[in-house]
Amino acid sequence: MHLLGIERFLKELRIFRRKGGRLLLLIGIAAVLLWVQQRDPGQMYSGWQTRVWNGYQHWGVKLQDRKPLAFVVQIDGPSINVVREMYGEDWPWSRQRYADLLKILFEEYHVNVVGMDMFMPYVRDSEGNDALLALAQQHHLVFAQIFDLNPPDQAFSTGQLSGGLLIDEPQAAHLFPHANGYVGLTPQLATAPCVGHVTPIKDAANGLITKVPPLIMHLGRFYPMLALEMLRCQSGGKYDFSVTPQANGWQLEVRNLMGEGSSAKLVVDDSGLLRVPYQIKTSNIDAIFASDIFQRRISPDMADKLQNGIVLLAGTAPGLGDQHATPLEASVAGVTVHLQLLEWLLGEQDNAPAFSLDTWSWIIGFCGLAGLYALLISGASVGIVIFTPLLLAVGWLCLGFLGWLEKNWFIPMHPAVLFLAFLAIQVPLEWWLAQRATGRLRKLFQDYLPEQLVEHIVNDNRSDLMLPSKRCLTLLFADIANFTQRAERTSPEILAELTQQLLERLTAVAHQHEGTVDKYMGDAVMVFWNAPFSQPDHADRGIAAALDMMAAIEQFNHEGSSLLEGEPITVRIGVHTGDVVVGDLGTRFRHAYTAIGDAVNVTARLQSLARELHEHLVVSKQTVELLAKSWPLISKGDIALKGRKEAVGVYTLIHNNRSEQDADGAKS
Repeated sequence: MHLLGIERFLKELRIFRRKGGRLLLLIGIAAVLLWVQQRDPGQMYSGWQTRVWNGYQHWGVKLQDRKPLAFVVQIDGPSINVVREMYGEDWPWSRQRYADLLKILFEEYHVNVVGMDMFMPYVRDSEGNDALLALAQQHHLVFAQIFDLNPPDQAFSTGQLSGGLLIDEPQAAHLFPHANGYVGLTPQLATAPCVGHVTPIKDAANGLITKVPPLIMHLGRFYPMLALEMLRCQSGGKYDFSVTPQANGWQLEVRNLMGEGSSAKLVVDDSGLLRVPYQIKTSNIDAIFASDIFQRRISPDMADKLQNGIVLLAGTAPGLGDQHATPLEASVAGVTVHLQLLEWLLGEQDNAPAFSLDTWSWIIGFCGLAGLYALLISGASVGIVIFTPLLLAVGWLCLGFLGWLEKNWFIPMHPAVLFLAFLAIQVPLEWWLAQRATGRLRKLFQDYLPEQLVEHIVNDNRSDLMLPSKRCLTLLFADIANFTQRAERTSPEILAELTQQLLERLTAVAHQHEGTVDKYMGDAVMVFWNAPFSQPDHADRGIAAALDMMAAIEQFNHEGSSLLEGEPITVRIGVHTGDVVVGDLGTRFRHAYTAIGDAVNVTARLQSLARELHEHLVVSKQTVELLAKSWPLISKGDIALKGRKEAVGVYTLIHNNRSEQDADGAKS
């Protein structure tokens, strides 16, 4: 009982180590991914996540197919040609020509606000600048300036900065980007009431414009982006900013942006950047050519739409240098970025919820990982273990896409990464462990069991069969009679060959009856039944195997092998049934699948008794009592075995000259 207690403890310890090792590995995977996400070496994590989000926007605009509320007036190649023909003026245009174009928009088509996505740092023609300034003072005209975010020794400045706000928010000074240079306006235009910046921020990894700074700080003053300034200029109000921590970053709240009581809430990251919510397909943007405005060829329907409308004016002709890559297209006019921002601000949507998407994504990911761990230790099939994390990862990607379509939320990809990491690391590791366990099972049982049983164990991955346990077995010891005397007069080479052939025939019989060959002991073999697989008829199998072993040796004698040297072989067999401990026993230096216990000793004594009784087969009463079939056995009564106090009921074969059994014998 003490041995069984130790083995039971070792079994539980092995199970704990196996399950605990898997759990520690999963925790390690999660910890490494969490570290990678926080540290983001080489933008490895954020780069992958950004590509997924860019994909959401790329495909989202195709599904939603929205039309913008704002319009774009394009200075394209044909427009440049028309101005050349009408005014004899080549590109770049004079400021007066811009003033003429804007005057038509404001006074004939009655647009509400125009944002100019072009720079005017040099005076060129003073009268044209005066005309533009006059329009800016009469109408809602917003000029553009751009900032240089390079280090001071690399930054470039020209023109004159306009506007700039003093914001009494300590966090803002540390949050938003600081500029060291700029491209401003002419001294005249710098006095215009509405000016916004159009500074692009390109992703270092792929060159796409995915983020913009709503505010840029320069020499203690803050400068709003063009989209914000256009809406403020349209409403005629004043900026009222506040910067507060938010669950997903920092919240920049702009009150009264589009009128009294209105509020725009922009959630920016720790760098003060806002992810551009691309919602409009480029082909859906209503483009109006400057040439049509000069020639008054705008359709009545478009003219109606322009009234009180929002317009962006930009140069889109090839060679004007305002082409950029975005998640939607590889090359589009930069003005489309400002239009996307305008559309989102006009929709008064929040770009993040009140709760932390990052935290909840990790929580959901860890819960999913725990579920996968439970699935793993429950013994689920390989297909389920592979398919489930793949399904969860795809499901999370779909949820992220839905979150973008419905809420314009950029949901973190943490759960998908965890599930894919599980698939990429844990599943191959489980396969390797399974292969190792399979190899161990095959190596352990291939010398004991028939090939078909070994394959059955391996295919079912029955590693539990290796664990020591108490079982009732039928055991058989078979020994070659007078082998010691034969060894004295036979050469070692012939003796070895003879032994090999005899044991091979005995083993073949054992395998035929699905017995487990425990070990060879010189010229003897030990076989048992009812382990590792349960065999209810194990007693009958033992007797059948014993009789067939005798027949196999008789057949060997009949074949007349030269190895016999004219002297036939006789086998003596003992069969007994009893409780033993069976399993993979031994030490780390050497172990084997074997059976130990008193029943093993009794079986060996019965085999020795066969020699004393001059019998080929001796069977214990315990085995006979379990027989379901009739066998030619007869009782010899109780016989005391060597080294044992208690006598054992013994049976032998009924010889040909006996026709009846004793009263308490087995059936004849």
